[in-house]
Amino acid sequence: MDQYLAVAEEKRNVDDKLSNLRRAMVAEGLKVVAQCIERYQLTAEDLKEVLPLPTPSNSFQKVGSTTRRSYRDPTTGKIWTGHGKRPNWLMQHGPDACLIS
Repeated sequence: MDQYLAVAEEKRNVDDKLSNLRRAMVAEGLKVVAQCIERYQLTAEDLKEVLPLPTPSNSFQKVGSTTRRSYRDPTTGKIWTGHGKRPNWLMQHGPDACLIS
């Protein structure tokens, strides 16, 4: 048990050192970036060319959701979204004539 506690304490010390070192390096890096921005008069547009915007997360998209084409009966105005049996009016007029764009 004593050995475990000693190693856990050692790990905490190493984690603290890493955290402090990272904080110092980030501060140094930000100083260099700020100097370059000022020296070369860089703008946000300049940075967009070299730093791509993060892509949106797909966590809010429904899995497997796709948009289906919708069709409207030219005579009655009824709409068919592609679910269920294909209506007779769609076969009569043809899908291209009834497609809602």
